[in-house]
Amino acid sequence: MCTTISFAEPEIVLGHGRRVLFVNPDDLQIFKEIELPPDLGLKCHETQSQESCPATATSTTAGKEPGGKEQQLAKQPEEGGTSASGSVATSTSVQNVAYSPDGQLLAVTTSGGQKALLLYRSRPENARLLSARPLARAASAVRFCSDSSSVLVTDKTGDCYQYDCVEVEAPPRLLLGHLSVVYDILWSEDQQHIITCDRDDKIRVTNYPATFDIHSYCLGHREFVSGLALLTEQHIASASGDKTLRVWNYIQGKELLQHELPAPAVRLLVRQLEPEKVFQAAVLFYEHVDALGLYRLERSSDDTWSVTATQLVCAEAGSWSISNFTLTSDRIYITGAENERLSLRVYDIATGQPTTNGVPEGWLKMVLDGLGANEEGAPPFIPEDLSVWFKKRFDNVTDYLERKKRRIEEQKQQKC
Repeated sequence: MCTTISFAEPEIVLGHGRRVLFVNPDDLQIFKEIELPPDLGLKCHETQSQESCPATATSTTAGKEPGGKEQQLAKQPEEGGTSASGSVATSTSVQNVAYSPDGQLLAVTTSGGQKALLLYRSRPENARLLSARPLARAASAVRFCSDSSSVLVTDKTGDCYQYDCVEVEAPPRLLLGHLSVVYDILWSEDQQHIITCDRDDKIRVTNYPATFDIHSYCLGHREFVSGLALLTEQHIASASGDKTLRVWNYIQGKELLQHELPAPAVRLLVRQLEPEKVFQAAVLFYEHVDALGLYRLERSSDDTWSVTATQLVCAEAGSWSISNFTLTSDRIYITGAENERLSLRVYDIATGQPTTNGVPEGWLKMVLDGLGANEEGAPPFIPEDLSVWFKKRFDNVTDYLERKKRRIEEQKQQKC
């Protein structure tokens, strides 16, 4: 089971288990929630290939009643939590959540018993389920295009599919593929380029819509590239397991900045402070006493980049397992596991210290109850084992050379 947290003005979105909560960052009150339908009713679209969909399922609009009326998604009654599929429904859980740029659509991917892309109409009324389309494999990243007309979903095998958000029953289109898992994906504002990063150290810039044509590579990382962020129409930031934060001109495939980090980076978020000039990059570290690093990125007039300020946030790393985080203008919200139970903590973004200012008493219990984390019989929450992200390197040359050396010495002795 995983948890996701993000900030999309004006709300914090948390996903865990079978539920998604929308929280007001000012008073931390829950004002809307979604619970996954008991049965997604996935079937295979007739025109969809067997490669992109199991033979037993076809794309359908699962959010409509038999008469065609769209279903209003309030919280599902507890007794409706199971279906004919039994444990398949209960094992299905939220994996990724993404808002469209216009704030009208919400994409939710699920894992477990039923892997699917759920598309919700989020505003202005309560969330409505528009469609549920099957995924062949568990999703690794989700990203809307700038005009919210389609959404990209990458999976654990490196394939990237495009799902239409206007024709919500349309089958997906396979756009591109990597030879390893894709950890993050960007779509340029002009929708001319799709930028992906993977476990094989690569950042790839692909032309769109002619995705068979690779525009450029941003090469230099020596470990998995865990996160990407769009800075300007030509610049991106990347974070990697090789303990570096870098800035690139992705059009030219040129590295403009390399900043050393104290530990491997497994998450990256960037906030714009001044348009196209000053940014705040937040990096989640892998197994380090300082759990988070905040870096101020500045762009000079001659198009050079520099890190002008650094702040490390301890977040009691080691006492609990941190899984994800998000930023607002004044706070850092961190999710993690404590005694195999989901927990959340709030930090002041200016000082990096835990804060209770403006945090109502009992808010944590309220949110955890809303996510179902405190329910009796709730499964334990164990964050993903990120050690598998690192490449396993084997040295069989040294052993071979040692055996060869001994064999040559033995042959010399026999001749003597």
